[in-house]
Parts: sequence; C-alpha cells; structure tokens
Amino acid sequence: MRNGGETMSSRNASPSAFGWDFQVSSALLLMLENIKEAKRVRVEGADEDIEITLQDQSKIYAQAKAVVKPDDYTHVIDKLTDALETLNLAAKNGDGVLFTYVTNSPNPFNNQRTMSFFTGRTHLDFDELPDDAQNKIEGIILSKGYSDIDVHKMDVRIIPFYGKDLKNRYKEIQACINEFLSEVNVDMQGINTEIMEIWQRDLFQNATQTDTTISISKEKMIWPLIVLVVGRTAAAEYKKDYDDDEIEEIENKYKLLINQNTMSYEMISRVMTEYKKSKQTTKQFVADHWKEYLDIVSSIEADESIKESLVKIILYRILVQRQYIRGIKRGANLCN
Repeated sequence: MRNGGETMSSRNASPSAFGWDFQVSSALLLMLENIKEAKRVRVEGADEDIEITLQDQSKIYAQAKAVVKPDDYTHVIDKLTDALETLNLAAKNGDGVLFTYVTNSPNPFNNQRTMSFFTGRTHLDFDELPDDAQNKIEGIILSKGYSDIDVHKMDVRIIPFYGKDLKNRYKEIQACINEFLSEVNVDMQGINTEIMEIWQRDLFQNATQTDTTISISKEKMIWPLIVLVVGRTAAAEYKKDYDDDEIEEIENKYKLLINQNTMSYEMISRVMTEYKKSKQTTKQFVADHWKEYLDIVSSIEADESIKESLVKIILYRILVQRQYIRGIKRGANLCN
C-alpha cells in the first residue's frame, strides 16, 4: 500500500500502485454517478474494494480490477472470478442493492465477439450484457458455488484507464467530474483538475485507514468543492460599495481570517440560514445584520471601522456565492 504522502505523479511505480490508483479513481466515479442517493463511501471496506452506503442504508458493493496493459487479456477471467468470489461474500450481508464489477480492460470476458460492447466508458446491467458475457458470469458462479449473489443485481463498468501520462489516464474520471460540475452549474477554469486531485487524495487516505468503519460522508466530499468555488469566484459585488485601496489593504492584512470564515462550514451555514430567514437582498442583509457577526473578529486588534468592514467583506463573500453553493448542494442532494 502506498504511503499517505504520495503525490499524483508518483503512481506509476508498480502494477500494485496502478491497481490502487484505479481503485481510488473508480470509487470517485461511482460516488459521483450515485451522488444523489449516496450517503458515504469507503475505499478498502470490510467486504469490498469500494462500498457506497445509500440514504436508506443499503449498499453498492464494487470490485475494481485493473490491467496495466489494456491489450493484455491473459488474466481478465481470473480477475473476474476473484471479483465474483468477493461480491458473493458481500451478498451474504443482505444489504446489497447493486454488485458492480469495474475494470479498465476493453475485453473483460476475453472474447472477441463481445469486445464491441465495451468500447470507451461503459455501464451495462447484467441483463444488457451480450449472451456470451452473461453465460461466462453464470458459469463461474455455478462452477464455484457462489450461491448468494443475484446476477440481476449485478452490473459491469469499463473505465478506460491506462498509461503513464496522467492526463490520459484520468481522462474519463475528469469527464465524469466535468459532467457533475455541469449539472451543478460550476464553470470555472481549472477547478475540475483541482477538485479531482483533492477527491483522489481524500479517497486514497480513506483506503489507508485500517479501521474499515471510517468512511467519507457525502458532505465531507462535497465541501472542498464549495470551498474552491468560494475562493475562486471574484468578489466584485462587495467591492462596489467600498474604496478599492481600503478593501485591498484589509483583504491582504486579514487574508487568513477572511479565508477561515468564508471557507468554514459552520460560518457559511450560519450566514445562509439567517439570510434565508431575512428574505432580504444581499446588500440589505449585510447592512442590517453585520453587527450580529462581530464575534468572528473579536480576537483581532483593530479599530471599530476596520472590524465593521472586515465583517461585511466576509458576509458579502459568502452571500455572493450562495447561488453556487445552492446549486452544488441541490446537485448532490444535500439538504442543508
């Protein structure tokens, strides 16, 4: 297993490292594709490579098996057999609603007749698989005595994922992230790459936790995206009401305090809750309620006018992002 300080660019060292990379990236893709129904995700769970707990406490269990060379079909059936064995064990828990086999092989059944079904990023339920593929799965299950898994709760996913060039390796993961960002109306240059690296890092760190009860909640996963949006969007709105030089000086001097508050889950929740109750415009809310937030600047030594401006800057920065925040939360089905 890789150490927690490993960077994205150091994931080419060995087939096992490549496998870990594929597993983490598969978890990210599966989580995003199920984001509305998902509650939390665990990589290297108690039973499977990837375990996604849904809102009703049922689970998606997934096995992620990678080949380093996409044209090497030597061991694809062995990988499928191993995956089915583990998925069958997870089925004994009784809480699985979906059992997923994820691979990067374009020929997961080592059958030239079925290869055309698995071109590019592919997602097929068991009943949609070609007959030869269905027969292969059922044959393995029968010969190995895997009696607990219901094939009609199975699906197969192909994620093209190969090469040392990380841009190429992650292109389908990046595409999935772009689709999600589009759904939540976030269109900011470079934010897709930043959030991918954050999510991959967090999921990898989750995989290194030996306590398999430790998982990543949907809230914890989505929050870094909100933080990035808040930090990246220009705060032009609040600057309209202040002298540019004054604001720039305050922002530079108290940058840490501003960032801490505008990126704080508790602070944003506090402001957004009160703002929603007030039914006021952004400008009206800041003018009428800024004194209620003086506690956030109580620790600094500054005159009252500086504190007032600082509080207003923080409130403006939070409130002008509300549409982004609301869109992200709605897209991820986060209620608060």
